[in-house]
Amino acid sequence: MAAFTFLVFAQASVVRGGGQSAADAAALAAAQEARDRLLDSGGDWEDILAGDGFAVDSACAEAGRLAARNDATVVSCDADRARIGYTVTVRTSRTVGESIIPGTENQTAQVRATAVIRGLCDVTSDEDDLVELSCEEERRWSFDPGQEETWPDARDLFQVYLDE
Repeated sequence: MAAFTFLVFAQASVVRGGGQSAADAAALAAAQEARDRLLDSGGDWEDILAGDGFAVDSACAEAGRLAARNDATVVSCDADRARIGYTVTVRTSRTVGESIIPGTENQTAQVRATAVIRGLCDVTSDEDDLVELSCEEERRWSFDPGQEETWPDARDLFQVYLDE
């Protein structure tokens, strides 16, 4: 009997682990989408690099897409303004399955993850025709703010990572 009980707990652990992977992927997808849209937000470069305007509708749509690819559905997706990121809760589609413990066969897992966006650069000069950025790892950018094709990519200006 103990071996069967252990098997049920192992099955539940596998479902929860899959749910955590889905939640992590969904939160990262939301934060990456928001990061990629930061350069579209307009405003001055100090505000952009501070993450102002990071909350975008398309972020939670991306979270849903990644959750679905991982056999889960998004229960909630919220912009976390304190940390500049997204907290996503998912519910797994997979269940524990048949077991000797009544009521566990339809059990799913509900799991949460938070991904944050961290700016890597500071504005050292912001002129009408030239913006200069100083970034971590001794990286520097100089570009014309009026010509988007000269701007660095968002992934060069921001780091996205899981928090908690």
